[in-house]
Amino acid sequence: MSFLPRSPSAIFLSTVGLLAVVAAVFPQWLTPYDPTGIDVTALLAAPSWRHPFGTDELGADVLARVIYGVRLELAIALGSVVLAGVVAIPCGLLAGYLGGWVDWVLTLVADSILSFPIVLFAVLIVASLGASVATLIGVLGFVFVPRIFRLVRGQTQVIRATGFVRAARAMGVRTPTILVRHILPNILGPLLVIVPQLMAIAVLIEAGLSFVGLGVQPPQISWGSLLLVSKNYYIAAAWYPLAVGTVTTLAAAALVFGGDLAAAAVNPSRRRV
Repeated sequence: MSFLPRSPSAIFLSTVGLLAVVAAVFPQWLTPYDPTGIDVTALLAAPSWRHPFGTDELGADVLARVIYGVRLELAIALGSVVLAGVVAIPCGLLAGYLGGWVDWVLTLVADSILSFPIVLFAVLIVASLGASVATLIGVLGFVFVPRIFRLVRGQTQVIRATGFVRAARAMGVRTPTILVRHILPNILGPLLVIVPQLMAIAVLIEAGLSFVGLGVQPPQISWGSLLLVSKNYYIAAAWYPLAVGTVTTLAAAALVFGGDLAAAAVNPSRRRV
């Protein structure tokens, strides 16, 4: 298919994304090591064939900890986007289709949420409610709502003016049926574009919050918590924070590229040669 990646960088990032999915479901397939294992004979060991990312301060394999952390990263990223979609998609459909005071109120609420800086708002809420996976998903889902809402609202306003929607209204089709059967299927394409991009933002925000101690707490493993610990060894074992930071960056880049691929599939004019 023409929208499949062809350049070396595109193929590489797509492979990273596929490996992330495998790591989340079957991490034991990618590493033989226990992420919580302790080896006092290999403390902060340099990268080698046996330990490609080296070992941490307890002798645990860093690559194994990174791989087992994928599941939590994916749960937070996907969970926050799904939570936002559950709220934003119905509201966006109603605002875009009904217009009037419904559109005005819902848009006002969305714009009010957008006025808060994402990271600052997340720090404030997590610091107030306590750091946990559920809190992270809730906070990220909340700040993602207006972004999905505005997309759905705009697409709905465009589709509402098309001929097939007008014909359905003229035939007396009920509003819920029009929204679900005629409008929603036609906005799935743009939604597929924004979902991986929001997931990339979620991964980076989680890493940032965990890095300052407001994210996932031990014994749970996340890339942010690994960065928090590894920063103490950036001189004695520079490969430790470098490996975790590189994986986090590549994962976010792969997600953004996934959104680009979805955009190319939805809009053929954006497909790359």
